[in-house]
Amino acid sequence: MNITILGGTGFVGSNLISCLDKTGNNIAVITRNREKNKKILVYPKVKLIEADVHNQEDLLSATRNTDVLINLIGILNEKGHSGRGFRKAHSDLARNILNACKNNEIKRILHMSALNANSKGPSHYLRTKGEAESYLMTYGKRFANITVFRPSVIFGKNDSFILRFSSLLNFAPFIFPLACYDAKFAPVYVNELSNFIINSIKDTKSFNKQYNLCGPKVYTLKEILELIVKTKNKKTKIIPLSKKISKMQAVFMEFIPGKPFSLDNFNSCQVDSFCKSDFEFYSDLETIIPTYITPDK
Repeated sequence: MNITILGGTGFVGSNLISCLDKTGNNIAVITRNREKNKKILVYPKVKLIEADVHNQEDLLSATRNTDVLINLIGILNEKGHSGRGFRKAHSDLARNILNACKNNEIKRILHMSALNANSKGPSHYLRTKGEAESYLMTYGKRFANITVFRPSVIFGKNDSFILRFSSLLNFAPFIFPLACYDAKFAPVYVNELSNFIINSIKDTKSFNKQYNLCGPKVYTLKEILELIVKTKNKKTKIIPLSKKISKMQAVFMEFIPGKPFSLDNFNSCQVDSFCKSDFEFYSDLETIIPTYITPDK
């Protein structure tokens, strides 16, 4: 079976490829920069295709001879505040994907969305994620079998969630002002999520279905930070910020390179990210975080 992955060089993609490599399938990963991502070629069944997924001709050419297309592309922030970057990465890309799949007769599509994705959501991120999955489920299932994954925040080695806060703690060793401290999450372990995605490929029960996916425990953001502080063996005191001050912090951090926290992130946090999961996950933060975050010396 020929599997093509969009977003395969990211956190979830790298983990998924590691698991997929054991299945014996042929894996094609589309990337904008082949040279930069050559390390992924350590897997014998993986090939890299340099192409721009936002260019219809490129995507059409890169996905020929594909049996299964997996889309993992997503961004948490954009340049500016217009929502244009989110639309390009999420909803506009979904249209390109369907065009390529229809023309190349790809009958199986797996798509990574997000819990609370909704075209009327509070942030550009959630709205465009919602538009993308709505478009796929409305038009895609006319010619393909679609499965949409809607996880809460995903964690594991090399993640961009736990490690981001771990890095920020190094710049605030004594007091850490925390915005949206009471926002709730049910983190999903990336290894378990990858296995669930792989098992869904041939599972007919997953065809044209959307899965809300949450881990076994619900944490407030403050509880997550306290766990990271404990794991790193720090003495940092977490200072919860009010909603008003949290929004002010988000506006200020928009101008910090890399946008560690943005106004759109703040808006997303206004909706708690936990659910009754459609699949049972077992790994919690207490068990996994110490395997990739070590105590500070």
